[in-house]
Amino acid sequence: MAQKKKSGILFLLGAAVGAAAGYYLNSESGRKLRTETSNKANELAEKAEARTKEGIHQFKSGFDSAVEKSKEAISEASETVKERLARLEGKSENILETAENAYQRGAEEARSRINQKASEIEDLLETKKG
Repeated sequence: MAQKKKSGILFLLGAAVGAAAGYYLNSESGRKLRTETSNKANELAEKAEARTKEGIHQFKSGFDSAVEKSKEAISEASETVKERLARLEGKSENILETAENAYQRGAEEARSRINQKASEIEDLLETKKG
Protein backbone atom coordinates (compact mmCIF):
# COMPACT_ATOMS: atom_id res chain seq x y z
CA MET A 1 0.00 0.00 0.00
CA ALA A 2 2.85 2.35 0.81
CA GLN A 3 4.31 1.55 -2.60
CA LYS A 4 1.06 2.48 -4.39
CA LYS A 5 0.86 5.71 -2.45
CA LYS A 6 4.47 6.58 -3.34
CA SER A 7 3.83 5.79 -7.03
CA GLY A 8 0.71 7.96 -7.00
CA ILE A 9 2.59 10.87 -5.46
CA LEU A 10 5.39 10.53 -8.02
CA PHE A 11 2.83 10.43 -10.85
CA LEU A 12 1.14 13.60 -9.56
CA LEU A 13 4.52 15.29 -9.11
CA GLY A 14 5.52 14.37 -12.71
CA ALA A 15 2.21 15.62 -14.03
CA ALA A 16 2.63 18.89 -12.13
CA VAL A 17 6.18 19.38 -13.45
CA GLY A 18 5.00 18.57 -16.99
CA ALA A 19 2.09 21.02 -16.69
CA ALA A 20 4.38 23.75 -15.35
CA ALA A 21 6.89 23.13 -18.17
CA GLY A 22 4.11 23.20 -20.77
CA TYR A 23 2.69 26.41 -19.32
CA TYR A 24 6.14 28.01 -19.23
CA LEU A 25 7.04 26.92 -22.79
CA ASN A 26 3.71 28.31 -24.09
CA SER A 27 4.23 31.64 -22.35
CA GLU A 28 5.97 34.54 -24.06
CA SER A 29 9.27 33.89 -22.27
CA GLY A 30 8.96 30.13 -23.03
CA ARG A 31 8.46 30.81 -26.75
CA LYS A 32 11.45 33.13 -26.64
CA LEU A 33 13.52 30.42 -24.90
CA ARG A 34 12.46 27.83 -27.52
CA THR A 35 13.38 30.21 -30.36
CA GLU A 36 16.76 31.01 -28.81
CA THR A 37 17.44 27.33 -28.14
CA SER A 38 16.46 26.40 -31.69
CA ASN A 39 18.65 29.17 -33.14
CA LYS A 40 21.57 28.13 -30.94
CA ALA A 41 21.13 24.48 -31.98
CA ASN A 42 21.09 25.49 -35.66
CA GLU A 43 24.18 27.63 -35.15
CA LEU A 44 26.02 24.77 -33.43
CA ALA A 45 24.98 22.37 -36.21
CA GLU A 46 26.31 24.77 -38.87
CA LYS A 47 29.61 25.14 -36.99
CA ALA A 48 29.90 21.37 -36.62
CA GLU A 49 29.21 20.92 -40.34
CA ALA A 50 31.81 23.56 -41.26
CA ARG A 51 34.42 21.97 -38.98
CA THR A 52 33.65 18.54 -40.36
CA LYS A 53 34.04 19.78 -43.93
CA GLU A 54 37.30 21.52 -42.99
CA GLY A 55 38.58 18.35 -41.31
CA ILE A 56 37.68 16.27 -44.36
CA HIS A 57 39.41 18.81 -46.63
CA GLN A 58 42.56 18.75 -44.46
CA PHE A 59 42.56 14.95 -44.39
CA LYS A 60 42.10 14.74 -48.17
CA SER A 61 44.86 17.31 -48.66
CA GLY A 62 47.23 15.40 -46.42
CA PHE A 63 46.33 12.11 -48.10
CA ASP A 64 46.85 13.57 -51.58
CA SER A 65 50.20 14.97 -50.45
CA ALA A 66 51.25 11.57 -49.08
CA VAL A 67 50.22 9.87 -52.33
CA GLU A 68 52.20 12.42 -54.37
CA LYS A 69 55.30 11.98 -52.19
CA SER A 70 54.97 8.20 -52.53
CA LYS A 71 54.78 8.52 -56.31
CA GLU A 72 57.89 10.71 -56.31
CA ALA A 73 59.79 8.25 -54.10
CA ILE A 74 58.79 5.34 -56.35
CA SER A 75 59.83 7.29 -59.44
CA GLU A 76 63.21 8.14 -57.91
CA ALA A 77 63.77 4.53 -56.84
CA SER A 78 62.80 3.35 -60.32
CA GLU A 79 65.29 5.73 -61.93
CA THR A 80 68.03 4.58 -59.55
CA VAL A 81 67.30 0.93 -60.39
CA LYS A 82 67.33 1.71 -64.13
CA GLU A 83 70.67 3.53 -63.84
CA ARG A 84 72.23 0.66 -61.88
CA LEU A 85 70.92 -1.89 -64.36
CA ALA A 86 72.38 0.14 -67.24
CA ARG A 87 75.76 0.25 -65.46
CA LEU A 88 75.63 -3.49 -64.80
CA GLU A 89 74.71 -4.12 -68.43
CA GLY A 90 77.70 -2.04 -69.55
CA LYS A 91 80.01 -3.89 -67.16
CA SER A 92 78.64 -7.23 -68.36
CA GLU A 93 79.27 -6.27 -71.97
CA ASN A 94 82.85 -5.23 -71.09
CA ILE A 95 83.45 -8.50 -69.25
CA LEU A 96 82.04 -10.53 -72.15
CA GLU A 97 84.16 -8.58 -74.63
CA THR A 98 87.28 -9.08 -72.50
CA ALA A 99 86.55 -12.81 -72.18
CA GLU A 100 85.95 -13.13 -75.92
CA ASN A 101 89.21 -11.31 -76.71
CA ALA A 102 91.10 -13.52 -74.26
CA TYR A 103 89.57 -16.61 -75.86
CA GLN A 104 90.54 -15.40 -79.36
CA ARG A 105 94.12 -14.66 -78.24
CA GLY A 106 94.36 -18.04 -76.52
CA ALA A 107 92.98 -19.84 -79.60
CA GLU A 108 95.39 -17.98 -81.90
CA GLU A 109 98.31 -18.73 -79.59
CA ALA A 110 97.31 -22.41 -79.40
CA ARG A 111 96.95 -22.58 -83.21
CA SER A 112 100.35 -20.95 -83.61
CA ARG A 113 102.01 -23.43 -81.22
CA ILE A 114 100.28 -26.37 -82.90
CA ASN A 115 101.47 -25.16 -86.31
CA GLN A 116 104.99 -24.63 -84.96
CA LYS A 117 105.08 -28.12 -83.43
CA ALA A 118 103.63 -29.62 -86.61
CA SER A 119 106.35 -27.87 -88.60
CA GLU A 120 109.01 -29.16 -86.23
CA ILE A 121 107.62 -32.69 -86.55
CA GLU A 122 107.58 -32.41 -90.34
CA ASP A 123 111.17 -31.19 -90.31
CA LEU A 124 112.22 -34.11 -88.11
CA LEU A 125 110.44 -36.58 -90.36
CA GLU A 126 112.14 -35.16 -93.45
CA THR A 127 115.53 -35.24 -91.85
CA LYS A 128 115.06 -38.91 -90.93
CA LYS A 129 113.93 -39.80 -94.48
CA GLY A 130 116.74 -38.10 -96.10
